[in-house]
Amino acid sequence: MTSGSQPQPWTARPLTLVAALGLLVTAVLGVAAHLVPAPGMSPLTLTISDYAVSSNGWPMNLAILALGVSSLAVPLALRAVRVDVGRLAETLLLIWCGGLIASALIPTDPLHVVELSTQGYVHRFVSVAAFVALPVATLLAVRRLAADARWHDAVQRLRALAVTSVLALLALYYVAFPGERVMMGLVERILVLVELALLAGLVGRLYRITAGPRRLTGSPGRGHRS
Repeated sequence: MTSGSQPQPWTARPLTLVAALGLLVTAVLGVAAHLVPAPGMSPLTLTISDYAVSSNGWPMNLAILALGVSSLAVPLALRAVRVDVGRLAETLLLIWCGGLIASALIPTDPLHVVELSTQGYVHRFVSVAAFVALPVATLLAVRRLAADARWHDAVQRLRALAVTSVLALLALYYVAFPGERVMMGLVERILVLVELALLAGLVGRLYRITAGPRRLTGSPGRGHRS
């Protein structure tokens, strides 16, 4: 790792801005998809994937695709600012990106389909892989980030959001199977909001780092000086 006071590669700032713009576009499209739903759609019971394949679901599908593509900038930006989160964490971040992109390109089956097709099962697998990968990647990364002064005061918040994501994943598993999908849409949206907040935490810290060394100086491995 490197000190926040050292010059960063010119790509660091643009990559961070791409990730931030992706979050903004995702939020706008996600809200738009809920403002003009197809008849009979309920966010409390139906999943985001159900919304994406509905007659008015293109904003939701585009939101998922935009999030996946723009998230590719996060591991690239981490490398650009010389943050070593470990190979496994990097791989999991790529699984998050790839899973979202694949789930947008391979939609689930329409609501009237009783038995999932092969395409439906692929969509389910890649979606689950994505939402498991991000919090696990963060939990692995914060062990290294804690030794970097530029991330010192962000580690606790990132860890808390990652743990909350894991708990939300367990809740989603419960409602999807033993719970017979009761309020599954609500639980899934809580999970998505937490993971978006987690991603925003990573991007926000990258933004501060790439903004310059004024507030994020100090050598890695040591805490802030008094």
